[in-house]
Amino acid sequence: MNELLKSIASPVVWVLTLMLLSLILTRQLPKKLQYKIGRFSLFLGMCILFLFSIKSVSNLLVYSLECQYKRPSDEILSKLDVVVILGGGMHTSGGFREYPEAMGVTYSRLFNGVRIFKQSGARTLVLCGGSPIQSTESEAEVMETLALELGIPQSKIITETKSRNTTENAAELAKLLSSTEKRQIGLVTSALHILRSEKVFRKHFPNDTIVPIPVNYIYSPDRHNIRSFVPSTDAFSMSNSVIHEWIGIIWYFARY
Repeated sequence: MNELLKSIASPVVWVLTLMLLSLILTRQLPKKLQYKIGRFSLFLGMCILFLFSIKSVSNLLVYSLECQYKRPSDEILSKLDVVVILGGGMHTSGGFREYPEAMGVTYSRLFNGVRIFKQSGARTLVLCGGSPIQSTESEAEVMETLALELGIPQSKIITETKSRNTTENAAELAKLLSSTEKRQIGLVTSALHILRSEKVFRKHFPNDTIVPIPVNYIYSPDRHNIRSFVPSTDAFSMSNSVIHEWIGIIWYFARY
């Protein structure tokens, strides 16, 4: 997804745009059609904000992605040649933070990915993630530090430090790995992100078998009560992440 699409692939932008449109049109009182459209825009924006902010809706949206794949069996994991873990964000050093730190999503992917790597028959652990804008620190290096602390030998780790998104993860990694065909590559990322990631990696590694390994699940069986229908920022954030992923998937298929 290009940067423009990323910026508009968010319900926050939709709601603000609709409310701004409503403000503009409802000021044109003499023109009844504009006034009606303005009121409808305000109503639509409020509906989007409310629906995406309640747990029942956000949970259903999360399920639409996280139900796509299950954890591979131990037999499949035992045949892996490489395990790849994709970064999910980091906090750079500066201010009160002396050292760069992995964000929660990245830590979850790394922790679960390392555990899977130890259980698997893979010989190589690949950590993917470049540097945020205006920073020389990379996600891959932050993950490498954690992986070493978790007991993975330096000799088994490869870091890919140039990529900034999923497509670049796969493209840059294809440059690092040898062209050996028919490898079993385990791809570790969040369950929300695994569908899009697998499609991208299959394109860049056509001669290998990509084994999707979802981690960092956030879906939970819904227990309907009054709180399920009370708007919350957590629910809106979950909805926003899912919408971003689905738009990214559609964009990917449209391009390729």
